[in-house]
Amino acid sequence: MTRSLQLPSAEDSFYYRNGRLTVDGVVLDAVIEKYGSPLYVYSGANIRKSYHAITGAMKELPLQVCYAVKANSNLHILKLLSSLGAGCDLVSYGEWYRAELAGVPRARRVLSGVAKTAKEFEALFKHEFAGVFSIHVESAMEFELLVLMANAMKRPVRVALRYNPDVDAGTLDKISTGRKQDKFGLTREEILDLAITYGDDDYVRIAGLSIHIGSQITSLGPYDRAFARLAELKLELEAHLDRELEYVDLGGGIGVCYQKERPISLPDYAKLVRKHFKKTPKILIEPGRSLLASAGALLSEVVYSKERIRNRTLILDAGMNDLVRPALYDAWHEIVPLEDRGVKPIRWDVVGGICESSDYFARNRKLAVEGLPGERVGILSSGAYGFSMSSTYNSRPRVAEVLVDRGKVRLIRKRESLKDLVRQER
Repeated sequence: MTRSLQLPSAEDSFYYRNGRLTVDGVVLDAVIEKYGSPLYVYSGANIRKSYHAITGAMKELPLQVCYAVKANSNLHILKLLSSLGAGCDLVSYGEWYRAELAGVPRARRVLSGVAKTAKEFEALFKHEFAGVFSIHVESAMEFELLVLMANAMKRPVRVALRYNPDVDAGTLDKISTGRKQDKFGLTREEILDLAITYGDDDYVRIAGLSIHIGSQITSLGPYDRAFARLAELKLELEAHLDRELEYVDLGGGIGVCYQKERPISLPDYAKLVRKHFKKTPKILIEPGRSLLASAGALLSEVVYSKERIRNRTLILDAGMNDLVRPALYDAWHEIVPLEDRGVKPIRWDVVGGICESSDYFARNRKLAVEGLPGERVGILSSGAYGFSMSSTYNSRPRVAEVLVDRGKVRLIRKRESLKDLVRQER
């Protein structure tokens, strides 16, 4: 008998079958037995479904999905998404290198990031059009550096100017990126001034405009306001350049359900895009979380438990170095046992072994576990900003990653060893 977890964030991939938690039908206990604990596990079917949900809703638009690599940068994930037609939104030269290794076509890559360096541009200019479809410029000084280097090296490059529309995305303060006080992007005045000064440059072509107002957005209102301001600026910029822009990049930020959030309707989002940009030749979007979050789980084992007058503490072998979102953002992740033993749920504080008081996965959470060493749990919806934000803090090697796809279980990243921790030290 199959019993759904009834969790919107993982309803189609992680479920119980005969009392055992599975991913796409593969028993997770067996996976952890083979590859050890803690362990990240991803569902290829879930990634495919999420990708097709986005592209299906926007099928009538000239769309290019550029996956936000920062969400999960494993090469196998990049290859899978590239095979579906996705490109990459890159925020560092290191991510560009990953896209190169994964074989993502350069014509589907855009390079963002607020601190691109001359050394990085020099490496990129060895390739035609800097090895990307376009570079998204974040500051006037960056643009001026690009003009200087492109002309000196005689290398043509396309750019988009990242606009900060001063729109509050209504999400967490630490993941808002489109307000005037945020570090990202250019003002309207800066963009128009750059167009007047450099609009006819021989090597740097202003090809588009881009925005990204934040992450985990669950309301269409902020998008509507940001798109309206972008569309208005697009007309102004085109008037200054005396030509039509080649594209707009609308960024990402589409939220998912971790607990009780109600994600936006993708068809309604597509209607909003058509409302503001129906005549634009090319439209890019940069989903990351919405493609990967529900596709992944961090598996972990109980090491110890404590019972005190006011609380019970469940101590896992995973820690905030493996999944930092709860410690960093007070983020909620559903936690479930890998084996449904019919245990009555009781309240637990779920922690790791890191020497920090913030090393919590959950507080006062009802869980159907007994607190016995060796019990196993899954921390769900951790496919995005899980492993990619992990670290070796407290000299803990980073965990392994496994992809379950079309009936195959593949190790896509080996567990680090203690030797790996000190390999670069002299």
